[in-house]
Amino acid sequence: MAELAQLDAEGLVVADVGCGSGRTVRALLAAGSGGPATGTGSSAERSTGVGWHAPAVVHALDHVSALDDDLLADPRVRSRIADLDARLPWDDGELDRVVSLNAAEHLADPVAHLAEVHRVLRPGGLCVLAHSDWDTALFTSTDDVLTRQLVDGFTAANPGPGPSDGFMGRKLLALAATGAERGAPWEVVTATSWADPHRRFDDGSLAWKVATGVLAAAQHDAALLARAAGWMEELRSLAAAGQFLFTVTDVAVVLRRA
Repeated sequence: MAELAQLDAEGLVVADVGCGSGRTVRALLAAGSGGPATGTGSSAERSTGVGWHAPAVVHALDHVSALDDDLLADPRVRSRIADLDARLPWDDGELDRVVSLNAAEHLADPVAHLAEVHRVLRPGGLCVLAHSDWDTALFTSTDDVLTRQLVDGFTAANPGPGPSDGFMGRKLLALAATGAERGAPWEVVTATSWADPHRRFDDGSLAWKVATGVLAAAQHDAALLARAAGWMEELRSLAAAGQFLFTVTDVAVVLRRA
């Protein structure tokens, strides 16, 4: 997300909307530590010689306080608690960049939220809108039919606060296009998707977290829930044997305020 935010100038003011514990905040703050000199930048960055710069300020916004303690103590971080479905707590044109990761599916009106992001960005400012598309979740399993049933149930009724939409990843460009109807026109800079492979299934791993959500979504059906519990144990056994793989497609669009 930090690279997609194109932090190519000093003194930028950035907001992470739906920050959670602060994984993206941490990446944004570290943006100036790599670059061409160390060979850690993107191919475009290495070819142009343009490096990234850590933001002057990162606003970490969420509806609850979950930010890691070390980030709360960082003088560059401004932690804020706010209703993401309400007016964002910044003045017009106050921000240079906004990053929103896996927040859109839980909003009552994601188009209205995106219009608010448009308002708080300066002209030419960038929004990185990113989301996993849960319908694409892949789990190695010996029962493909059960796995598909469980993933379908999770996608349709993804548990979480408020509304949810497990197909949100593929809808991001449509959200941006609809923004123009509400006076918030966007220019699409890039649209990117990727699926990182994960082989771990220990407690706390990404695959385990998503599978736990799959299990929660099956709670309405006692018979299915019993089978899902066995499915979870099978995934753990496959991982222990080195035969497990999990991926999910992530989608990110970079939008420029027109």
